[in-house]
Amino acid sequence: MMENMYVQIVRVFLVLVAIVSGMFILYRYGSKFKFKMLKQQETPYSLKKIDMIHLGYKKFVSVVEVKDRVLVIGVGEKDLSLLTQWTKEDKDI
Repeated sequence: MMENMYVQIVRVFLVLVAIVSGMFILYRYGSKFKFKMLKQQETPYSLKKIDMIHLGYKKFVSVVEVKDRVLVIGVGEKDLSLLTQWTKEDKDI
């Protein structure tokens, strides 16, 4: 009787560990699978980071959407430059 109780306690503990591990894995790798688990906060400027490519130490190119414009920005260690921009087109299908 006592052995059966210990087996049940160990089983419950292992199930809890499995559930917590699954939640951690989903939280950690959810962005790779495009799960929208974290709600994006709205800014008064409607600023959204679309994509970013790292080119080296403290150097990257970022694509940012601001209201109806899309900006491609190059960022270096000490400088920031606008590479190109265009107006977003709304496609109503």
